[in-house]
Amino acid sequence: MQQRDVVVIGGSAAGLMTATTIKRRYPQKSVTVIRNVSRTPVPCGIPYIYGTLRAVEKNLIPDEMITNQGIEIVASHVEDVDRSSKIVSFKDHESIKYEKLVMATGSKPIVPPLPGIELENVFAVAKDPFFLQRIFSALQVARDVVVIGGGFIGVEMAEQIARLQAEIQADTQVSLIEMQDCCLSLACEKEFGREVEEELRKEGVALYLSSQVRNLEADSKGKVKAVCLSDGNTVKADVVILGIGARPNIELAESMGLKTDPQGGVVVDEYMQTSDPDVYSAGDCATKFSFFTGKPSGVRLASIAASEGLIAATNIFKPKTRKTIGALGAFATKVGERSIGAAGYTTAAAQQEGIEFVVGEASSPNRHPGGLPGSMNTKVKMLFRKEDGVLIGGHVCGGEAAAEMANVMAVAMQAKLTAEDLATMQYATHPLLTAAPTSYQIMLAAEFAAVQMRG
Repeated sequence: MQQRDVVVIGGSAAGLMTATTIKRRYPQKSVTVIRNVSRTPVPCGIPYIYGTLRAVEKNLIPDEMITNQGIEIVASHVEDVDRSSKIVSFKDHESIKYEKLVMATGSKPIVPPLPGIELENVFAVAKDPFFLQRIFSALQVARDVVVIGGGFIGVEMAEQIARLQAEIQADTQVSLIEMQDCCLSLACEKEFGREVEEELRKEGVALYLSSQVRNLEADSKGKVKAVCLSDGNTVKADVVILGIGARPNIELAESMGLKTDPQGGVVVDEYMQTSDPDVYSAGDCATKFSFFTGKPSGVRLASIAASEGLIAATNIFKPKTRKTIGALGAFATKVGERSIGAAGYTTAAAQQEGIEFVVGEASSPNRHPGGLPGSMNTKVKMLFRKEDGVLIGGHVCGGEAAAEMANVMAVAMQAKLTAEDLATMQYATHPLLTAAPTSYQIMLAAEFAAVQMRG
């Protein structure tokens, strides 16, 4: 039987970050990563397989990035973990003995219990190259594609499928169905969600907002042919993509007897340690708490998974060296010509929590002068807690710098910076890269909020 210092179950963001960090910090330790897929897709790149990359193999993480660091990869299904003997057993009856174990089993797509959900050509977006290729093959001959869900995965899939269909078919329709009245409503401000919707329409996507799916209809061969809505409308569909979220993948953890929460995942402390001191967990499968309130959080992102992997890896041989600050929630996407970045609270979420806040907004071209190539009006909206002026939410829509501007605001939140701090901070600017130093959006939005708070 093989023996390893650390066995990591899961080969996506959390698992890979855990494994590589362990080798970096404890190079003498032996590490094995176990994954149940042949290759690991780049999770956030999955929508771009279809409209931009046009090939599943172009969205795979090279194994050499891992194996060249002395990390072993085992592609197999874990059948059982015996914590008392510290043995991981595989479906093919092989096994590995470990000193420390990391559960990074990730999440799985939510499949709602709708009538017809089991029909052929109805796909949830799983992180498996073979499954992703099945979707690609189905899309190549599709005429009517319906994406259910208007969050990030749904919006990005709809845009990219529309681009694919525009290239390969002349007579096609891509539709997106969202139960909320606005796309991306849980992550960004509604006004920015509306801009995303306009970009989708430009790509030829038909939007069904404030719409709930009642059931899926089959043709005579058992394939999906339509999506029926609660309002009585029917949307033609020969392919349906489900993009309505994910839930933690905790079946293995439950069978091991680890403490779990059905909604939250494998229960971990702030050091990413589970109920077993020799088992850590990170990523989508692990419980989260809000950076702002300490309450349980359902935010699951690859960036959070990577951070938690760093924390788990550091603590595994030196306990309590690092701890998580909780899930802040920093997002970014690009749809059509618009880039969106967001971090922390939306206006609606802050109001729901009963937080009093002041809004600072600023809008200006992302080049100076505005006539330079690539110029696009970029708007920033920031929420500052009224009682102390601390930044609690930041949103940006416009040019491609939106993601990095959201990162600036996310760092500011973690540092508990105020409107006064951000108004007087020094920023890098350049005519071809940013707004002018006199109209840099984060600075001005903070200043406008600071003026309001001074009264």
